[in-house]
Amino acid sequence: MNNVTLMGRLTRDVELRYTQSQVAIGRFTVAINRRLTKEKRQQAEANNQPTADFISCVAFGKQAETIAQYVSKGMRVSLSGRLQTGSYQNKQGQTVYTTDVVVEQFDFIDSNNQQNNNQGYQPANQQATNNQQNNQPFDDLGMDAMDFDDELPF
Repeated sequence: MNNVTLMGRLTRDVELRYTQSQVAIGRFTVAINRRLTKEKRQQAEANNQPTADFISCVAFGKQAETIAQYVSKGMRVSLSGRLQTGSYQNKQGQTVYTTDVVVEQFDFIDSNNQQNNNQGYQPANQQATNNQQNNQPFDDLGMDAMDFDDELPF
């Protein structure tokens, strides 16, 4: 089974290109921190060793356009897909081997609203946040306000 699930931050804006047949191809890299203890992280940083992995990803079609439109450098995303390997000849005639995650599903962890001062894309959970700011927290659910504090286990 070839299945990859990642959560990390984009290292740069999505590079969006189109094929001759107008199929969108979006390329981006996701930085994912390694799970290290505080001591191991400090030791790795002191020895100039990596504490994150940088995973090359590619999305196609409408999905690539959506990611390019709503996700930018530094934003967190969650995605799943499959590994795909390939190779090509560079200008020096050397064979370069590639490994990419072909994105099949993705979720926004950060929204453009959080990054760009409330401009652009507004996810459904942001709409609920806006309703709460207007003292109408359940308007989008068609419910009256209730006090749930007594039922919370913490």
